[in-house]
Amino acid sequence: MRDALAAMAVNTAGPTARLSRDEALEMLALSEVVIRKAGYGRQAMVRQARESGASWTQIGAALGTTKQAAWEAHHRWTEEQGRSD
Repeated sequence: MRDALAAMAVNTAGPTARLSRDEALEMLALSEVVIRKAGYGRQAMVRQARESGASWTQIGAALGTTKQAAWEAHHRWTEEQGRSD
């Protein structure tokens, strides 16, 4: 997979840029795992920031969003986690 991605980065228009169907599906599944794990890490850091005394305004700024959007995203994520347990 690493070689296939490297070839894509070097030559996106050439024949080496094409993945097989199985490779594309494998990469899709892998990217979903990475996104999910990144989400867990992000929410853990939001929780850590709050426990350290950071305001929602500060957290929103660190995430490049508003305090309201940061708060809503965090609470939506925690509610979804509660439903999946």
